Parts: sequence; structure tokens; C-alpha cells
Amino acid sequence: MFYFLSKTVSILINTAFMHGLLLAILFGLLIFGRTRRIAIGGLVFVTGASLLITVIPVGTILSHTLESRFEKPDLANIEFAGAVTLAGSLDPSSYLERGEMHVGASADRIFTMMRVANLYPNKPVLFTGGDGNLTDRGFSEAVVLEDWLDDSGLKTPNMFFETKSRNTHENATKSLELVYRDWPELAKKPWVLITSAQHMPRAVGAFRQAGWNVIPYPVDRFTSDDIHLASLNVSGAIKSLGRALREWVGLTAYYWTGRTDEWFPGPKESGTEN
Repeated sequence: MFYFLSKTVSILINTAFMHGLLLAILFGLLIFGRTRRIAIGGLVFVTGASLLITVIPVGTILSHTLESRFEKPDLANIEFAGAVTLAGSLDPSSYLERGEMHVGASADRIFTMMRVANLYPNKPVLFTGGDGNLTDRGFSEAVVLEDWLDDSGLKTPNMFFETKSRNTHENATKSLELVYRDWPELAKKPWVLITSAQHMPRAVGAFRQAGWNVIPYPVDRFTSDDIHLASLNVSGAIKSLGRALREWVGLTAYYWTGRTDEWFPGPKESGTEN
């Protein structure tokens, strides 16, 4: 039930989708005389709101708060058992329609995983993630990536893949099951957690709640420390707000449902991870 509800809410807070849907409805209402005034008022409101979130970078501010929550550590000076990388980099449509692996957003997750695997060949490096779609499409991001790395000669012996998880909570629980199965002696030791900086607070909360001892390693930062009034890029502002809302709503949902014990997980002092 949680999975179904989370995916439904994700659609509803997709600002780009809802913006387009609302405009289509309002333009449709213009056709009828009785609803024309309502439609005109709605169009004025939507246009004004779109310009407001463009000039005042609400999405950027919300995203920067998430992205600046954790600093990237220097792995050369840290003892860790292995690394786990979250899926979310591949475009399912490209693979399902053309059989091609297309790396879209969050490509740094894959690049960082490959770098860590090569720099630390004696440590297991996991990639976790199947398909986050509501229905079974016969797609698994981990399977596609593993096949591509193998065919390209880029897969290293210390790379391992968890292929079934559908969301961040399942990333944490199913990957931990794999660790207990294959490396039980490493299960309680620190593991490097690799995901996008914006997604890191929710990922850290979910992994801590599942029983991991994690070292957050955020990548894929979209924002900078200097936030200025945005240019008139309405579509970019709407997408930015949508990405940020998805994470803030996700943090709240995970906290309310006990998938994390903190609403906004943050750094812990060295040696305090459980």
C-alpha cells in the first residue's frame, strides 16, 4: 500500500505534469461561456505563480538545503567495508523502446561507483535498484547496468548488483539482506553510501533505520552556494521545484511511516552511527 500511495503522490507533486494538466483544463474551460471567467482567472493565477517561482528561485532554495546537508568525505582517510550506490541514473524508456542504455540525470552515481570499485578492488561495491514503476515492465536498472558494464569490459570483480528494489526503503533493506548473506562479517561496519546530494538525507535516514552504518558520499549537486534571482526560465524553475518537492514530501512520508527515525537526517559525530 505504501509503495502504491508513494507513486501516486509522486505523480500529483510532479509540478511539470500538473502545470501542463492545469493549463489544459483551464483552456478547455474557456470554450464554455459559464466557466470562461473562472478559466481566465485561473490562467492569470497560474501565469503569475509560474513567474513568481521563476524570479524567486524557490526550487533552488529548497534543493540547496537538501544538497548542503552532508559534505563529501575523503575516502582515502576513512576506514570502510564497502560501498553501495543507489539506482536512478538510467532512462527506462530508452531501454524498453530501443534496447539502449541511456544515462540521464544522476550520472555521477554510476561514475562514482566505477571509480570507487577501481580504487578499492578488495572492497565490495553494490549497485541497488530495479524498477520504480507501479507496474512490472520487465526492466531492472541494476540488470541493465550490469550487462552494459560486462559487455563494455568495465565490470570489475568487486561489483555486485541488487536487482529487485523499487524505492529507497527497499534499496536499504534488500541490499542489507545481500550483505548479511554474502559478507556477514561486514554488515555492522561502515559502508559508503553513494547517491545524489539532493536525495542523500532521505537515503541516509532509510539506511540508518534499516540497520546500516553509513558514510554519506553525496554526488550530483545541482545547486551552488551562490543563489541569485533566477532568469526567466519558467520550465526550468518548475522542474527544479518539482525535484525539491519530491524529496521534501518523501522525507515527510518516510518519517510518518517509520522508514526513518528523523524527519531531516543529518551528519552524526564520528563513531556514533548505528
